Amino acid sequence: MKKLLIILFSIFIVYFSTEWVIRGIHYVVFKSATYISFVSPIVHWTKYFAVAFLLALLFKKYVTLAPAGQKIIPIVLVLTFAMFFVSSLWFNAVNEEKLVKHRVFLHHVKTWEEVDYVSTEIHHEEKVVVERTNNLGPLKVIPKYNIHFEDGSVMNVWNDLSSIYQLHQFVLDNHIEVKYLTEAKHFDQNFAYYFKDSLDQAHSVFGVE
Repeated sequence: MKKLLIILFSIFIVYFSTEWVIRGIHYVVFKSATYISFVSPIVHWTKYFAVAFLLALLFKKYVTLAPAGQKIIPIVLVLTFAMFFVSSLWFNAVNEEKLVKHRVFLHHVKTWEEVDYVSTEIHHEEKVVVERTNNLGPLKVIPKYNIHFEDGSVMNVWNDLSSIYQLHQFVLDNHIEVKYLTEAKHFDQNFAYYFKDSLDQAHSVFGVE
């Protein structure tokens, strides 16, 4: 029983601490605080891969495996570690001097002179909703602040409204073209609940007059 409690506690700690540890590494190693917006869109995956890796180790140590299991577990360990590594080192970052796209070992740095235009858009998650009597839960809101480069590549740097509003003011001050792709007419009806007290900033970012 004591060993089981230790295992469960270890899984609990790994699940709830992994993402914060990775964000701490971003802060120290990649200096995430020096950017207006620092986006690691799949960092939340790290906790799942970390738990899967731990469970695979526990199976290997405490469970008598069949020949097939002895082959599968090492593969699971390698795959979960690899995906943990990938999701930890996948981010976009931007400030007044540079725009960074980091993908594991690939570190691309661009300047604002290479930017063609910026586009903003927001929509609700598209998914099939099963009809129920009291289906009142709102769909997930997906905002995007896309930076389009002259080479045709695109980078979404949406982090939160506060940082994007600051970035948007920089974009406007530097006369970079902005394309507002969200219909303004029904914006408040669809998204006022999401932005609440920051609705004026949202209007600016998404071109609602």
